[in-house]
Formats: sequence, C-alpha cells, structure tokens
Amino acid sequence: EFTKVEDKFYLTFKYFVPKFPKLRQRMRLTLMFLIGGFLLGFLSIYKGVNFQFPQIIFDAFAGLAEGALVQLLIARIALPFLFGNGFCSRVCWDGLIFELINQKIPIPAKAVQRSQKLAWIYLAAVVIMASIISLKWNPAGNVFQQRFWVIGENLFIILLGMFLTARFGSRAYCRMLCPFLTISGLLSRFSIFKITPRRSNACTECRKCVKACPMLIDVMAYVRQNRRIDHKNCIICERCVDACPEQCLKLTYLSPGL
Repeated sequence: EFTKVEDKFYLTFKYFVPKFPKLRQRMRLTLMFLIGGFLLGFLSIYKGVNFQFPQIIFDAFAGLAEGALVQLLIARIALPFLFGNGFCSRVCWDGLIFELINQKIPIPAKAVQRSQKLAWIYLAAVVIMASIISLKWNPAGNVFQQRFWVIGENLFIILLGMFLTARFGSRAYCRMLCPFLTISGLLSRFSIFKITPRRSNACTECRKCVKACPMLIDVMAYVRQNRRIDHKNCIICERCVDACPEQCLKLTYLSPGL
C-alpha cells in the first residue's frame, strides 16, 4: 500500500504538475509559507530562536550553538551539495515576502547583477557589527531580547529588500547582499539536483526563461550550451522551467536523461 501511495505522488509530480506550471509555483509558495511561517512565527517570534546571520556571532561570543548556526550548517553548507540554494525558494520566509513584493513593485528596466565583492563586504560588515554589539549588549540566551532582534532584523531586511528591489530588480537583497547565499553559493555548483536543459534544440530563444528568473540568471545561455545551471545565485525555484513554452528545461538528478 505504501508503494502505491508513493507511485501516486511520483506520477503526480512527473506528469500532472509540469502541465500546470502555475500549480507548481503555488505549491512552492505554499510550502514556503508553511515552513517559513513555522520557523518565523513559532520558533523565532514565539520561542525566541533567531535564525538570522548576526545571531551566529552573538552565540559564538556567548559559547552557544542555536538556530542560526544550525541553519548555516544544515541549510547553507550541507544542503547545497544535494539541492543547491533550494532553501531560498522552499523555506526562507524573507524570500517569500520578496517574491510577493516583486509582483507589486515595478521592476526597473535595467536590473543590477550581484557583485561578489559587495556581497563579501556586506557579510564582513555584519560580522564586525555583530561582534561589537556582542561586546556591549549580547542578546544570546535572553529570549525577550532575542525576540526583539528577530523582529528588528527581519523588518530591516524586508524594508531594505523592498528598497533594493525597486532600485535594482527582483529579489535584490537576496541577489546582492544575503550573507547566507554568499556562503551557500560557493557550494551550490556541486549540487546533485540542478535545472538542466533537456531539449536544447527546441529552444526558440524567446527569453521567457530569462525574464522569469527572479535571480536574473541568463538561463538561455545555459540552454544554448546544453549545460546544467550551476550559477551561484540559482535558487532552483523552477520558474524558468515553468516559463519555457517548449519544455526545454527540467530539474534533474545528476544526468539530463533522468
């Protein structure tokens, strides 16, 4: 019986979902809402577990290992070898908000690509500022103070992300600054699962895949080269897969033939 249930899920995702691309994206956003909502609403705000990057520094100074470090080790160092930056498109609550914001904020005609130098400068600045705060007023271990930081940090990221999106294009905070993506992006190229061209010859160069990508990756260039998308910023959201009218792309495990 268990095998039959598994078969039904497999057949649903292999044959039914690809025919209804909007359904796949709604399912993905629903998953982000459920998991991200649990992590932010229950664990972060209610329980006081902070998953944002500065908390790693706060905990380090206090000799603790909690939520933020767990996210770094599991979602940003271990997971990228299997599913790339998939955390960003399946779990991240800030990412969900940015995706919804993208539908409301007019995107500039010429969006700005990620600068690795700027991303590492931002990460270094976060580490330095968190270290200074830890010496003066470390919130680690204090549930009330951590709740304050959870709300404050997420509001800061969301407001900054809205401003950057309006100025520099889709999911600009994620693309340009996010410290977690800066780290996981180094490893995501080794991911087992990647978006893969499966019918490169069928590509009509309509560029719908490029326009659909929230991370501004030139997906069509990968299709032309018949090359798996190993870009540091790819979050495996499958928007390019769903946007392609010729079904030239597919999320695959290792081999394009699978």
